[in-house]
Amino acid sequence: MLPVSASTAAPAREVRVGVYANEPTVFMNQHGRPAGIFVDLLNLVAERERWSVRYVPCELRACLDDLHNGRLDLVPDVPRTPAREAQFDFTAQPIVDTWSEVYRQSSSPIQSVLDLDGKRVAVQRDTVQKDHFMALTRRYGLQVMVVEVDSPDQAFSAVGSKNAEAAITSHLFGSARAPGHGLVDSGIVLQPGGLYIASGKDRNPDLLAAIDKRAAQWRDGSDAAYGQVMRRWVSRPSANTVGRPVLWAVGALLLAVALGLLVVFLRRRRVRERSRHPWTSGHKLRTILDSVGAFIYIKDAEHRYQYANQHMLALLPDAAGGLIGQDDSAIFDEATVRQLTANDRLVLERGERIEVEETNTFHDGSVRTYLSMKMPLRDSDGRIHALCGISTDITDHRGVEESLQIAAIVFESFEGMVVTGPDQRIIQANTSYARLTGYPVEELVGKTPALLQSGRHDQTFYRTMQETLQSVGSWQGEVWNRRKDGEVYPAWITVTVVRSAQGAITHYVGTQTDISSRKAAEDEIRLLAFYDPLTGLPNRRLMADRLQHSLAASARTGTGGALLFVDMDNFKDLNDTQGHEIGDQLLCQVAARLGGCVRNGDTVARLGGDEFVLLLEGLSALPHEAASQAEMVGRKVLHALGQSYQLGGHAHHSSCSIGVTLYADPHTTVDELLKRGDMAMYQAKGAGRNTLRFFDPRTQAAVTARTALEAGLREALREGQFLLHYQPQIGQLEGLVGAEALLRWEHPQRGLVSPAEFIPVAEACGLIVPLGAWILRAACLQLVEWARNPASAHWTLAVNVSALQFRHPHFVEDVVEVLKSTGANPVRLKLELTESLLLDDVEDIIRRMTTLRALGVRFSLDDFGTGYSSLSYLKRLPLDQLKIDQSFVRDLLTDPNDAAIARTIVNLAHSLDLGVIAEGVETPEQRDMLASVGCLHWQGYLFGRPAPASALLRIAEQVALQP
Repeated sequence: MLPVSASTAAPAREVRVGVYANEPTVFMNQHGRPAGIFVDLLNLVAERERWSVRYVPCELRACLDDLHNGRLDLVPDVPRTPAREAQFDFTAQPIVDTWSEVYRQSSSPIQSVLDLDGKRVAVQRDTVQKDHFMALTRRYGLQVMVVEVDSPDQAFSAVGSKNAEAAITSHLFGSARAPGHGLVDSGIVLQPGGLYIASGKDRNPDLLAAIDKRAAQWRDGSDAAYGQVMRRWVSRPSANTVGRPVLWAVGALLLAVALGLLVVFLRRRRVRERSRHPWTSGHKLRTILDSVGAFIYIKDAEHRYQYANQHMLALLPDAAGGLIGQDDSAIFDEATVRQLTANDRLVLERGERIEVEETNTFHDGSVRTYLSMKMPLRDSDGRIHALCGISTDITDHRGVEESLQIAAIVFESFEGMVVTGPDQRIIQANTSYARLTGYPVEELVGKTPALLQSGRHDQTFYRTMQETLQSVGSWQGEVWNRRKDGEVYPAWITVTVVRSAQGAITHYVGTQTDISSRKAAEDEIRLLAFYDPLTGLPNRRLMADRLQHSLAASARTGTGGALLFVDMDNFKDLNDTQGHEIGDQLLCQVAARLGGCVRNGDTVARLGGDEFVLLLEGLSALPHEAASQAEMVGRKVLHALGQSYQLGGHAHHSSCSIGVTLYADPHTTVDELLKRGDMAMYQAKGAGRNTLRFFDPRTQAAVTARTALEAGLREALREGQFLLHYQPQIGQLEGLVGAEALLRWEHPQRGLVSPAEFIPVAEACGLIVPLGAWILRAACLQLVEWARNPASAHWTLAVNVSALQFRHPHFVEDVVEVLKSTGANPVRLKLELTESLLLDDVEDIIRRMTTLRALGVRFSLDDFGTGYSSLSYLKRLPLDQLKIDQSFVRDLLTDPNDAAIARTIVNLAHSLDLGVIAEGVETPEQRDMLASVGCLHWQGYLFGRPAPASALLRIAEQVALQP
């Protein structure tokens, strides 16, 4: 709180004033106290009005919000805009005249608004200053990146830290602080106007009235305190006193003549008033002044007209009413009046002669631009009592000037521009053109653009260009030119013919843009689109395009061709053990070696990963000869890629598998050839790797059938075409103890499809997981059905689980969910696992089995003896049963080895305290032999083929009757 009244007769009124950072008009100083022009002026008013002023620091937006909501009474240093007039009340006149300026570093080339194009400009956020600047950039079509900051000081700091190339602040702040930041005035002046004190709408009219009353005394010079405050804070003269760089000669002459005449006129009028003698030459003088095509006027200290010539009086709707005694509001709108008053005050209050460009809006809405020159008129004692001015209408001249300026700016644009005469000799070239070509402008003048020809275009090219210019009047296109230093570069050229009114060619105007960067970008895009970034070889897209062209060429020329698919053997192992960097080194060396195995016209491409393709063209049309030629290249590849590689400083050996497919039929598609080559390559891998195989049509037929089968499986899952059959499992003492669930596919056209046909396909394409889930749910539902019948309630049901399904991340959770949702007894469910499951991550398998075993689920190891089993793992696995594979049971009676294996499995199961069951039992003799070695549970055709669940009760009765 700052008390500014010494009177104690009545309590001082508290006035809350917002203070935001805008030095030197208003700010909080380094001691945290309010300071600035407005603070000093408000304190002067407060002292007289007996206010107790409380200054509240805030950001500009917060200040205005608090002012609008009544939390503040006044906010100083507020530009007046129509939008703000709707929210706030303002002092009648601006308290401080100001404008914005653009500041830059001394080394910066910024000299005009157009130089800001593409630059970063720092400006305080939420200010009229920023809004005005943004409107200006839109009007001129400038692409400016605005860096918003919270204070003018931050704007200067942004330039110093290279976050901006220029900063916009008020001239008052800039004159005081720019030198300290190493910044200079660019000469760009924006938004001349005044700064007001604002209050909430209709909230504090008495406060504003008190300020206006004191401000009137400041303006008329009766209170010298204003001048003292301004001198304390402002260190340089007003920019409005600085004349235009180039004076309008006619305006200056008119001013000199008019002022001379006015001085004579005034002196004679005073003499006449004293002597009351008529001034006989007055009529002649008025005639001279009225004939001048400019506004000539005299205003007193109250801005009222004391004289106006006839040209100015013509502006009045009622010229007879006269202008004497009226102010500018009689002619112009409110905004113009404020502008003119601010300019006049510079003359009347500071005694400065000014020249200023004024854009005036009349009451009828018309807008004209004037060049105004104004000077103070003094009494004999030197006191300023009026101003004399002349305003010349320069609207039309201004338009021409702006057009010329724009033309000059465009000519000195980033694009190279050149003008030639009708003989095509250069008359003028801009600096961009000189920089682009490497020739100084003085060397270009008098020469023709042929100086730049690179030799890449023949004379036909240039002759066509000339013909187009003559017939169309313009030409544009890509041209390769040569710079002075000999460098050849691509340019985009535009040439336009300029003709006289009679149609004769007077000039050629050309623009030239260096498109080297664009061409480089296009090349890079093409490289990324058509070439492998690692090896630089053509990618699949480019290879397919070349293959398509090769097929067409083969049909035209009657020649053959071949595709060689090359796949590196065991590349994944190298990547996994040595890392991708070593793998990439191998691929790059492979690419280089493949390039040495083919002719120049052939293509080596990388499809991805470790797969490469060789496209051999122009082979024999005879298939056996083309095969021989392709095989010869394939053998070279096998030998080249089989040599030692140096990878990471160590020797590495590798090999490849090659699939070959020939082509000569133009009707064969690219996709078909790629599929054939891929199949042949997999045949080579299946044959033991490091070998070459040609495409076999029988393989294609098998693949086609497999694809159709996979599609059928997917449809079967959707349409519910699967069902379960059950094969009984028999105990010597118990009779029927359960069954194994076996999947059947009831195809709508083919009938029942053998599991041996579709199960491998389901495993290969991943459908075994959803298929296994369906089997498990159907089996559990069957257990629930059996549980309702006392005769079958004790039966167990064995369900095969593939390794892929068992390793699925959610397998255990899925089993638990199925048991819970169906209500099946876990003890009656037996999951049959294969030995192949034990080849990978046994610890995870044990964890999963243990979790399910705790619920009561049982486990049987299927096809035991056909794969790999470790005794140490068997001891740890929570198994309930081993299952002797049918391959040992089949020849049990005739092959001593099978009998010995069966005996060993039974003894092993007993030693591990596991049950044992044999599958594939078809005869009583096999059953009896198994029983003799201790296997007392069997499954096979002897007891029943797989059948629907309804057949099991009958089978159970039949088994019970057998001896």
